[in-house]
Amino acid sequence: MEDRVFLENLRLSCRVGITSEERRKPQEVMVDVSLFLSLKPAAEGQRMDKTVNYKDARRLVLRYASKGEFKLLEALADGLAAHLLEAFDVERVTVRARKAKYSGEPSIGIEVVRDRG
Repeated sequence: MEDRVFLENLRLSCRVGITSEERRKPQEVMVDVSLFLSLKPAAEGQRMDKTVNYKDARRLVLRYASKGEFKLLEALADGLAAHLLEAFDVERVTVRARKAKYSGEPSIGIEVVRDRG
């Protein structure tokens, strides 16, 4: 399935870092999310209930990131993927995360892919 709803370059504030000092105050993290599902039923019937409301997905991502504390970006991305799979009727989720301070050339970050299987 290659149809997807995506959210790119979401800038969030969350506590992330190996040391407690690094997690002491929130850092800016950039997140990209892809939610894979067939968009054909939504397109053919023009039905919102057959797709993912990107506003709801954005709200979930922002809420999850702002309430947690993570030692690794991998933990943030894995938790986000699990919550997105639980909240929406999608087949697969991809979450990319990078600290804003590492988003230049070259951009450095992580990506997780999770599916219902």
